Amino acid sequence: MENTSSSSDSQLSLTLQRNEGNIDIPRTPNEPNEANRLRTVQACGACRERKAKCDGNRPKCATCKRLNRVCAYTGSKLDKQRLQLQSLQRKAHIYEKLLGEIIPQVAVQENISIENVFKKHFQQSPEIFSDLLTSEHLSKLHIPTPSSRISLGHIFFESTSEGAKSLRPILKEPPIQVNSIEYWTKLVPNDTASHLLSFYFTWENPTWNLIDQRTFLRDLESHGGESCSHLLVHVLLFFGISFSYRLNQIADRREEKVLGQKLYDEIQPLWENDKGRRDLPTIQSGILLGLLSCTFGLDRLGTQFIMNGAKSYSQQGLHIPQDGGSDDQKDLSSSELSREMVSWAIFDVQALASQVYRKVSPWPNPPPLNCSLEQAEQLDKNDEWSPYPFEGPTSRPNYYTTLQYRSALASIVNEIASFSLDLGEKSMTPHDLDYCRHIHQRLVYWKANLPRSVMPESNTTPHILCLHFYYQATLISLATLITTKSDPALDSNKFEVGQPDFEEVKDQAMETIGSLILLFKHRHSWKSIPIVMLHYFCLGGVHATSRLDANDLKWTLVLESCVVGLWHMSLGWGRLCKAFLRTIELVLKSNDPDPNLIPTKVAAIFKHLNSDLWSETDITSLSADYVVQRVTRKVDASAISAQTLEALIRAMENL
Repeated sequence: MENTSSSSDSQLSLTLQRNEGNIDIPRTPNEPNEANRLRTVQACGACRERKAKCDGNRPKCATCKRLNRVCAYTGSKLDKQRLQLQSLQRKAHIYEKLLGEIIPQVAVQENISIENVFKKHFQQSPEIFSDLLTSEHLSKLHIPTPSSRISLGHIFFESTSEGAKSLRPILKEPPIQVNSIEYWTKLVPNDTASHLLSFYFTWENPTWNLIDQRTFLRDLESHGGESCSHLLVHVLLFFGISFSYRLNQIADRREEKVLGQKLYDEIQPLWENDKGRRDLPTIQSGILLGLLSCTFGLDRLGTQFIMNGAKSYSQQGLHIPQDGGSDDQKDLSSSELSREMVSWAIFDVQALASQVYRKVSPWPNPPPLNCSLEQAEQLDKNDEWSPYPFEGPTSRPNYYTTLQYRSALASIVNEIASFSLDLGEKSMTPHDLDYCRHIHQRLVYWKANLPRSVMPESNTTPHILCLHFYYQATLISLATLITTKSDPALDSNKFEVGQPDFEEVKDQAMETIGSLILLFKHRHSWKSIPIVMLHYFCLGGVHATSRLDANDLKWTLVLESCVVGLWHMSLGWGRLCKAFLRTIELVLKSNDPDPNLIPTKVAAIFKHLNSDLWSETDITSLSADYVVQRVTRKVDASAISAQTLEALIRAMENL
């Protein structure tokens, strides 16, 4: 026994050494429970309904025998699915066999009796053809077919085709439905007009709400002239055609170009006929044509249209309420709300043009804002926005609430633009610098007091994102003005605690613009893009060229998003898209980045641009005072930070 014990101890010692302290504990294997391994057959219907135990005996289970009730078994869900699949497979086989007999006979002779072939198969399997016998004739079914390829109906058919690239559900009807477009134009049918106006009022108009949708559509259908005209209808259709695309072939815009040219040819004589009028539709048409001219790279002409329209509106006092106006906010009627929204839209567009193109504002004081915040929130309650032509996702646009805050920002933008033009080439005085610091504080306060309903964290509708682009671009404009026009030696407050570093302000604003561009792409892609995004693509794209970093891919993604976004816009808009692409390419080349950091799509688009899209004619045709902002690092502070687009492209093309 002792020897045995000694032997066991030595084995245990070896085991401990081998397992490094882990002791293997022998376990008795569990005996399989045969009862548990046998799964009870499906319960009968009566037991399943009462959730009672059932032994599954057939034809009658023990429980039903004991209670003397009917016992019936039904197939399981899996059994039903299996039977359905077998039935469908059998139908498919017989249909294929039927077609297999008909098609060869058609190839040989046209006049064959399909009825005889059908009868033969029907006699063999009558149950298979019961669906065909009970269904209506195809000629009796109402299958809506689009009268034009440029329509929602055609997009819907594309979405259901075998090669459809988008899985997002398409709307069955456009949100705007026109029934009497023939009164205004013979160029498009009603379904095309509905389609194009839906594009415009979904993607472009919400940026400023330059056109009041309700009153415009009311006059469109009633043939009224207060808010509608032949010129305005054609201009809006032209904007809509610039948003139109084929779902599965987005670059194929042949039909859109043909219709766009017809609309443009019609707009020119209409403008010549109406430009002397001072009514609202003509003013709105002029401003929209100004924006359009800017996309053609003719912003000197475009800003003239915009400023003349704003001046005419202001001089006529169309922005002043009928009661003379007051400082008290109140509940307004629908017509007063419409006029106030349009007034601020016109003021905002001219303020942006003044900021971006350095033009003198014809509107020194902003219009009154009499709609109360409470009424605005009430009006916004039932509004929904969806990304036409797709069903969703839907969101709350908060148009009237946004106006409450956009109006304050537009006023500051107008103020900065006027101050910059007054300053001219002069350097800032200490008083000027204090004034700019005060404006910066107002901007910071404006952002801090925005409600959650208009913040990009909770609301990503395009016009909300554009509002935040607008704010960040204004910070850059103000900070650039301060850093280029002020003398640091005269800044007595420079080293005070809490004073902002305006180089840092610019850099942070650019970081936010980059993030907003990525957010816009993530939420909406680049199929439909508001026209103002041209400005932010150029701003973000130029900045991204100097921020490419292998350890931080954010600006690589921003560069790709801006270039791809501009390429998408170039399909529908004018020369400015190509000019911005060329600008980004030239600045990128001047920075000489690592080729591995340049996204494949960016390189491909630039190659296509140089081979097919950009020519000497594009350079000579430019008439652009658009200011290209280049936010440089502090070590490069001596570099040019702002230059007109035309001057920049001409200078860099000659390098």
